[in-house]
Amino acid sequence: MFAWVESGPGLAGDGRTYDQLRAARWTGGGWQPMGEVLNENRTHNAAQLSAVRGPDGQPWLGWSEDAGTAHVDSYLISRWDSRAWSSPGQSAVRRNLSDAGKSRAFTVTACNLPYLTWTNISYPGASANVVQPFTWQPESRTWAEHALPLNHSVRSAAFFPGAATGPDGVVYTAWLEGDVAHSDVYVSRQTAGGAWERVGAALNVRPHTYTFAPQLAVGAAGPVAAWTEDQGGIDNVFVKRWTGTAWRPLGPTFSGGTLNVRPRLPAERPDLALSAEGFPVVAWAEGQAGARQVSARRWTLLGGGPLSARGHDAFSTSVRVDSQGRAVVAWCEAAAGNGSAAVRVRRF
Repeated sequence: MFAWVESGPGLAGDGRTYDQLRAARWTGGGWQPMGEVLNENRTHNAAQLSAVRGPDGQPWLGWSEDAGTAHVDSYLISRWDSRAWSSPGQSAVRRNLSDAGKSRAFTVTACNLPYLTWTNISYPGASANVVQPFTWQPESRTWAEHALPLNHSVRSAAFFPGAATGPDGVVYTAWLEGDVAHSDVYVSRQTAGGAWERVGAALNVRPHTYTFAPQLAVGAAGPVAAWTEDQGGIDNVFVKRWTGTAWRPLGPTFSGGTLNVRPRLPAERPDLALSAEGFPVVAWAEGQAGARQVSARRWTLLGGGPLSARGHDAFSTSVRVDSQGRAVVAWCEAAAGNGSAAVRVRRF
């Protein structure tokens, strides 16, 4: 399955376009649409898309949606049941725009229920943002939104969470804590009793530096995290695996260093997936805006070099590993001077 956001018409005759969510699946001979526009409202804009596969193998989508005019924003969730998508509003979280516009992370639990880590800007007694677990209560069809923050301290800001569920059903959450220029990457996991415990120390290569957008994937051997971090004033991609006692930089090709093809060019938010054997695959865009190129690594560079065309601008990368162990990389790509982008997909 593949999902993306595309500009499309709203109401007939209004002449406006909106960012609309669509999905399709590969049938072996072509792409088959999975329904039409998935937005709750076709005249709202969809963004911040996340795709997760539930324990039954069916895909879930989570995304934010707003009208662009009112101080109301929704985070919406929908599940494919092999025939149709569920109503996206039945488990929606709705907030004031200034709150809902903050980052959040989405995954699905072993009980096939949605889970969110939410960035809350108004937690009582906190000095700044906190990250909180939001768990879905199927009996009352509401979110339990009053869990204790995962922050190490509510006197420091926490933001940009990532979330993933392991094959044993354990939910993990990553987040940044500090300020925009000086933050650390942390991970916690939920215990069988529902409490949260820390998973090791901060992951940063250099503590208290600029970090961004941690991503998590969990296999039988435990969690793997990817993020971008300042290295000499340039954002670079790093990856570490939890060994059970510490976070270990992944190699051997990278030897714990940056994954960037060209470390002096900035990397954007990476995406991360694991094979059935637990081997990580990481994809990201690298370069200056207007001339970014997409690369992916599974120990070595997939494709032997950049996957996007030279002279084009590529961004918004995503990677998954299919049931046959093949890495599937997707991204948006625009030719120089072209105001619109096309979606590209490659399988290895």
